[in-house]
Parts: sequence; C-alpha cells; structure tokens
Amino acid sequence: MSQSCEPHVRCVLKCALDISCLDMNIYLFLLKNPGNDVEYLAETLQKDESTVYKSLRNLMDKGLVRREYRILKGGGYKYLYYPVEFEEFKRIARKSLEEWFKNFDEMMRSFEELDKEELVNVAVMQ
Repeated sequence: MSQSCEPHVRCVLKCALDISCLDMNIYLFLLKNPGNDVEYLAETLQKDESTVYKSLRNLMDKGLVRREYRILKGGGYKYLYYPVEFEEFKRIARKSLEEWFKNFDEMMRSFEELDKEELVNVAVMQ
C-alpha cells in the first residue's frame, strides 16, 4: 500500500511555521474559542497541562498567540490565551511560507547536483 502526502493547507502551514500538530490544534481551537486558560484547553484537548503550556509558549514565541492576565474574584490570577488578529496571522504565515519556499527551492537545487550515493547519505542523516 502506498502512502501519499496530500498538500493540505494545515500541513503546509505547520511546516512553514515550524509548529507541531498540537500547536496547530491549539491555535485553531483558540481561533474558534478565544480567551481560554491552560486548564480548559488541556481538558478539552485531553492533554497534560504542561504539554499545553509548552505549545502555548511556542505559539506565543512565534507571535501567533497572546495572553492576558486576569485577576480572579476570590484572589489570585490566571492567564487567558487568544489568537492574534487573523490579518496578523496571515502576515506571519505568508512571511514564513515565503522563507520556507525559498529554503525548499535551495534544497531542490542542491538535490539536483547529488548522485545516488550522496542522496542516500543525506536522506539517512535526516
């Protein structure tokens, strides 16, 4: 049975943005349901809170998610997470895709210069 890789927008964005499947799931969830905390996201996505927090941290580092500080009525605080404005997401995605395609094109140009043995060695190293 052959396995193909369909060019789904989701997969291309994950590669270009250098984010994981969970990162993408969290971003898409927040896009539909903005303003959730780590506990709710972890429960909804059935993941450990520390795992969700790491994904949120990665998404914040990439500029795709922001968090807001909320003081609780009974004391204490929590953070709520929101996706960046969709126009900003599109700008970040476009820039990342352009860079990804540039790197892919450079890789393909160098690929054309490889002989069979070099290709096998490069593929094994990956």
